[in-house]
Amino acid sequence: MSEWRLVLPWLVPMAILIVLSAFFSGSEAAMFSLRARERRALCRGGVAGRAANALLDDPERLLSAILFWNLLINMLYFGIASIVGGRLEQAEGGGRASAIVFTIASLLTIIFCSEMLPKSLAVVSPLRLAYFIGPPLSLSVKVISPLLPIISMANLFARRLVWPGFQPEADLELSDIERAVDLGTGDAALAARERGMMQQLIGISDTRVGEWMRPRSQLRIYNLPADPAILKEPIFGDGTLLFAEPGGEEVVAAVSVRRLRPSQIDNLADSVEPVLYVPWSATVSYALDLLLQHDRFVAAVVNEYGETIGVLTMDDVMQQLLSGHARHRTGGSSRQLKQIGPGVLQVSGGTSARWLAKQLELTRPEGRNVTVAGLMQRLNERVPRAGDVCTWESYQVEVLEEHDDGSLTIELRHSSSMEPDQ
Repeated sequence: MSEWRLVLPWLVPMAILIVLSAFFSGSEAAMFSLRARERRALCRGGVAGRAANALLDDPERLLSAILFWNLLINMLYFGIASIVGGRLEQAEGGGRASAIVFTIASLLTIIFCSEMLPKSLAVVSPLRLAYFIGPPLSLSVKVISPLLPIISMANLFARRLVWPGFQPEADLELSDIERAVDLGTGDAALAARERGMMQQLIGISDTRVGEWMRPRSQLRIYNLPADPAILKEPIFGDGTLLFAEPGGEEVVAAVSVRRLRPSQIDNLADSVEPVLYVPWSATVSYALDLLLQHDRFVAAVVNEYGETIGVLTMDDVMQQLLSGHARHRTGGSSRQLKQIGPGVLQVSGGTSARWLAKQLELTRPEGRNVTVAGLMQRLNERVPRAGDVCTWESYQVEVLEEHDDGSLTIELRHSSSMEPDQ
């Protein structure tokens, strides 16, 4: 019983220090888990959100403050633990065994309650947690602001003392990648696949977005606001939902379902983000740079009239790069017109109908569906399938083949080349 009298008075300050340590550990995990799109949401989240976002404008300052407070709290905690352990060892009913048990229990408690548990919980929902930790974390940073320059100088001194000749590595060159492929594996098939991926990576600087985009005829577009009931319907492709303004037809926003956290499912509207817009003539490398720069995952491809003719997602780009060959080349063949015979032409379903009309000296079609497949859909009033036929002025348009990726091969036959019974 005398042992408990020695321990109990110290448990309250130790518990307070554990809570404070958990706060700073969880704050570190939450704040540095926020992505660019979540930071933009913080800016729209009132005073608390803006306070949290402002801290990340200087991440080195924030990290130094968090580590300082965590170190100070942990030193106080273990100082108290050592005092209690010493008194237990000297107590009549205690002894060395009691002191060792208390010290080990104290260590395990702070590891679990102040490190493992708060960080595990913080990374699950960092955005929601950031609203609560923003104001107190801002206050704690301001309190030690006078000390931060000293801490930064100490870090710089330690870095120069340990790594005096440390220099940032230069950008990776293509020759380095080729050498790594040659030396990395003895499997000829794997090496060939790696070379194919590297060629795809190099080739995106010359590849138009129209070649890798998903044409509009394959898109399913919902109207804003986003209703969570949409998630109960079958979701095809990579799980990207596309949205248009109420009553509109142009893609203005998107959300990647597979990237949502469980806590975001019920608030689907909060996870919807505006899409980026790229012209059909842009290269895939330009679109990829734009997506990475703005931390978005969907780019809407527009034609010269500002109309959406397809979308390109980050997953599409990664899939094409890793596959070693283009799987969805619909639009880009979008500018390829094959002459099969006299008056007989063959194009992809993703070909721009306006561009094709210009080449064939036909009247440019009106409306939003500007691909050949979209034009057939409007004329036949259904999604084009293999064997479908329609008439476009002096041409008979027929779907010859429907590929596994949803793309279509379409034949255009001029009336002058058709048999009388056709």
